[in-house]
Amino acid sequence: MASEPTKAWLLGDPYVLMRIDGKVVVLEDRCPHRLAPLSAGRVVDGALECAYHGWRFDASGSCTTVPSLGQGSRIPTKARCGRPFAVTERFGLVFVAPDEPIAPLPDISAFDEPERVRVDLDPVGGRFGAGFLIDNQLDMAHFAFVHRGTFGTGEARVTPHYTVERRDWGFTVDTDIAIAAANDPDVASGRRPLHQHRHMRYSYLAPFHVALRLDYPVMGGSNVIVFFAQPETADRSRMYVTLLFEQPGGLTASELEDRVAFERRVVGEDIALQSRFDVLELPLDTSVECHVRADRASVEYRRILASLLDEAARARPVARLDGSDRTSDRSPATVASPGEDSTSHPRHDRARAATAR
Repeated sequence: MASEPTKAWLLGDPYVLMRIDGKVVVLEDRCPHRLAPLSAGRVVDGALECAYHGWRFDASGSCTTVPSLGQGSRIPTKARCGRPFAVTERFGLVFVAPDEPIAPLPDISAFDEPERVRVDLDPVGGRFGAGFLIDNQLDMAHFAFVHRGTFGTGEARVTPHYTVERRDWGFTVDTDIAIAAANDPDVASGRRPLHQHRHMRYSYLAPFHVALRLDYPVMGGSNVIVFFAQPETADRSRMYVTLLFEQPGGLTASELEDRVAFERRVVGEDIALQSRFDVLELPLDTSVECHVRADRASVEYRRILASLLDEAARARPVARLDGSDRTSDRSPATVASPGEDSTSHPRHDRARAATAR
């Protein structure tokens, strides 16, 4: 993320992101003067300057300059921009908690494994529900149908038995499933069979994060796929996908290119169907949909989100950094953007997830 202001939507609210003195700053994207979007402005001398009347705001959201008043004039106390409760950079994303967080950020050890090659796919954004985007990544019963063109195989029509291990605001699932290993370069030469198995570990954390580890006992190596979804507005969401490859002996440039292209096709198959959904709001009442045994992970996902919303509704009003009090009635979230790990608030480890760039 560059120093120039960038607009990002999160939970229906517009935010402006920028770097000031090397640190990420996030403010509400409305100038208190005439509600102009501050993202249309610029950073000047360590302050955000509104494009409309030149008012300037420091990293805390306080107004430092009102040109029309003249130098030395008293600046109204109301001349300040709202700020989220907490902002944290991690995994190349910016996580924003509009109110005091309930669930923590995930700990993804694969990012620190030196043998892995990292590739960030282009974010996917559009008319999607964030809840359904993550639900899709927790589902394995669709492999044989949605992914016929990549790794889906008829052997995977029946979902193997699995157990959901609940952990606070998340869970893990381990299973083995049949695949068509079209991403194995030795299949075409006949050195390895097309039909193989892979071990899968799902690690979910509320509200909208999944890390999926894929181990290939026949082909060798593994891939960790990290998903974060960002609910931008009521009818628009964005998903960020990071690939972390590990292959014995490493990957040549062409092999890496082929592996990345394969994963892009897999994501494309999911998105092609998700884009046709009419309903965008994930039902958290488990009686609304017809669930079967293969849906254990999806059901637990809905239960966790319902519990999270209940917890947020019970939360006491929290003092926001703009001086107002507000009861947390929604999930803290994330705004995505490349960067080094840092934090602007000591409670950053409790920040929760959604996303925007």
